[in-house]
Amino acid sequence: MIEGAAPSIDPVGTMDEIPVRPFEARSLAVNFVLLTIGESGAKLLTFASFTYLARTLGPVSYGAIEFTMAVMVLFTMPTDLGLGIYGAREVARNPSAASRLLREITGLRLFLTLCSMLLLGVFILLVHKGPEQKALLGFYGLSLLGTPCMLQWFFQAHDQMHWVGIASIVRQAGFAFLVFTVCRRGTPLIYVGMVESASVFLTSAFCVYVATARMRYRLPVPNLGIIRLLGHVRHSAPIGLSELAWAFMWYSCTVLLGFLSPDQSLGWFGASHRTVMALHTFVWLYFFNLLPSISRCSGLPRAHLLQLMDNSMRFMAWTGLFAAPLLTLLAPQVLTLIFGPSFHDGGRSFAVLVWVLPVAMLNGHHRYALVAYNHQKWLLVCTTVAAAVAVLLAFALIPWYKGLGAAWALLIANIVNFALVYAVFRRLEVELPVHRQLFAPLVALGLASLCAAVLTPWNFRFALIAAVIAYVSVFMRSDGPRLTLFLRSFACGKAV
Repeated sequence: MIEGAAPSIDPVGTMDEIPVRPFEARSLAVNFVLLTIGESGAKLLTFASFTYLARTLGPVSYGAIEFTMAVMVLFTMPTDLGLGIYGAREVARNPSAASRLLREITGLRLFLTLCSMLLLGVFILLVHKGPEQKALLGFYGLSLLGTPCMLQWFFQAHDQMHWVGIASIVRQAGFAFLVFTVCRRGTPLIYVGMVESASVFLTSAFCVYVATARMRYRLPVPNLGIIRLLGHVRHSAPIGLSELAWAFMWYSCTVLLGFLSPDQSLGWFGASHRTVMALHTFVWLYFFNLLPSISRCSGLPRAHLLQLMDNSMRFMAWTGLFAAPLLTLLAPQVLTLIFGPSFHDGGRSFAVLVWVLPVAMLNGHHRYALVAYNHQKWLLVCTTVAAAVAVLLAFALIPWYKGLGAAWALLIANIVNFALVYAVFRRLEVELPVHRQLFAPLVALGLASLCAAVLTPWNFRFALIAAVIAYVSVFMRSDGPRLTLFLRSFACGKAV
């Protein structure tokens, strides 16, 4: 949740504003649980849908779908331009302006959507792809028309997190149902685009229904008053550009791989990338919940921030350095189990990509600290530089190493982003060291690796179990009791 440093627009009441309805008194913990349930359910449905598509269509056709979705991320993000976060903030601050802001932000998002669709049309005409790939991009582009009425930001502003979660489930359940119903081996790829458009329009209709029938607001007819809308853009653009730069860093490698190597390696990389992104959801949810605690530290002595970050980074270091090596060892088996035997050779890309997770687990502390301390403009600079690194490395590595080169480009870009935000926060506020928190997990990882190396020639499964036991034993002896206390206080909202 990124908040701009500039003051918000002073709302001007209008005669057609409806009476203010009081927000429900619901605890942050309950809201977080509702949001987690909804987002987790939606992610599981999404993952199941794309697993089915990968198994049904094979690596080459599945790679075309992943390429299309990566391209669409870069055209979808500008249709919001940070207006969702900005709108949720403004409505929460001034509920009496909710009806007006709903119309104005819907109108502004509609205008941005039409601009994005125009640019996408030009891209489809110029891109060197086959007719089926262009048709798939066209049907995915049609789904953009439904995005202005995706009103999850409005529900969030009213503390109605259950509607946010249900909207996510409606979207992905609709997509999953249609995928399992329509898609078979040999099904034209354009059917997937039709399914995407149908699920988006279904979710938009649901959001409008909730806003009008359940929350008793008027139909969000777009308001296109230019002067006021430009004021909204001025405040939301820094947020949206930061999100766009972050998305560009994560998805540019998939897009470039689709241009430079549009064969089965694209499907292997896409499957690996989707699996890592699914796991990254839990990293995002963790920092989504941690952000309020970091923000409270901004008004307290530095010692509070250092203590909070020390405990949190220790927890994330132990978690990341446990998950990444384990997934690296089992990379081919994991991809084969999820996506089928034809994706076995994508294990090398997956083995590299999983190391993005521990980097993101540590990097998130400094990224969200920049947000909490009102330095989001510097966050935009750091993310833009990292995105440029990802593109340059992708151009250099993909022609030689294909999907493996794309994986290394994304991993190195995340490391560069980590180094930059670490240095910037150290310069602007205070150093948040990571070496002390990494020492014990690295010792445990070394001991676990030694056990695995010695016992693997005898029995791989026994070696794996012994390595896990060694790692957990060091954890319990060093940081176990301390981190257990931290997680209990964090769950109760008393981390600070």
